[in-house]
Amino acid sequence: MFFPYKGTASRIHLLDARPKIAFVLAVFIFSILLSDILYLSALFVLVLVISISAHTLKSTWSLLRYALYVAIFVVIFNVLLSSGRHVLFVIGPIAITSESVLFSISMCLRLFLAVSAFALLTFAIHPDEALRTMSRVGYKTTTALSLSTRMYPTIANDSRNIMDSMRARGVEFDQGGFLKKVKARANVVMPLLFNSLDRSVAIAEAMETRGFGAGKRTNYSESRLNRRQKMMIASFVLSIVFGISLFVLGYGNADYLNGAGFHYGVDDFLVLAAYVILLSPILAGGGK
Repeated sequence: MFFPYKGTASRIHLLDARPKIAFVLAVFIFSILLSDILYLSALFVLVLVISISAHTLKSTWSLLRYALYVAIFVVIFNVLLSSGRHVLFVIGPIAITSESVLFSISMCLRLFLAVSAFALLTFAIHPDEALRTMSRVGYKTTTALSLSTRMYPTIANDSRNIMDSMRARGVEFDQGGFLKKVKARANVVMPLLFNSLDRSVAIAEAMETRGFGAGKRTNYSESRLNRRQKMMIASFVLSIVFGISLFVLGYGNADYLNGAGFHYGVDDFLVLAAYVILLSPILAGGGK
């Protein structure tokens, strides 16, 4: 699962990586800015709808299940330590207030929104496309990041091969106490280190042979954005500016610990509709 991306023929997968990254960035920012339960719930449902369109809902749910354990801790922590004026019920010396419950729900929705956006970034954007997009900002840093991520499964595979060859020579890795197991595995470190150094030297020589960093960087293939994708990126950037501006004005910023409740006007629903409209163009996806 280190590279969980699996390409499908969904409209979201066929879309260029740049609009998808802009969408995920907008959702991440909203998960930090917004605290109102209605706003967070609407955006969370929108991201789930996009996950369904991308055929990644099952994988997204697998990440949300792990986030659920964190959410349970957040609820317990806030309910026990947060205070409020409206007591719902009392358990011994602990008073459960409506303010702490609403604040806990808001924090959990923030977590779920961020995790679902991360799932879209992970399951719907190919790692090479994401790194190629980031390479326009700093290709040397991106190249180092790409090599690091790709070296991890390679080193893990080398470690398994070394351990298998040592088992064939009679070395036992799973017998004895903890210290004996650690000592047996320590013998894998040196050959694994030498293999990694040899591979690093080979990669450096190959990059030097190809003139990496010697001049202006060129690409074998250049992916160009069409008009629809450019309009998507513009819509997502506009949603970020729109969201920050409205956050300053107080929309979507509910202070539940100080008694904020579910009091909404027509302007709140119009603002929420604007959020959804500005983010929903990603559902159009890309074409072959």
